[in-house]
Amino acid sequence: MKVIRRTHNQQEARIIVSFLRAHDIDAELLDGAINSVLPMPGGVRVAVPDGQESEALTLLQNAATDDATDEDEE
Repeated sequence: MKVIRRTHNQQEARIIVSFLRAHDIDAELLDGAINSVLPMPGGVRVAVPDGQESEALTLLQNAATDDATDEDEE
């Protein structure tokens, strides 16, 4: 497993995992046993299998680009 993203917000990490799973990436939320709405000092990690790392990063990059484009159009 490779950690591809670290966030201080558990809800954001859960959204990322759900997004990746919707695209057939076997993403996992690490540090998920800690259930808090407060920022996590060490961060919450999102990991994927080694063979899916590149595809997952591409999906996240494309999603970020799409979000930026949508904001520019408003």
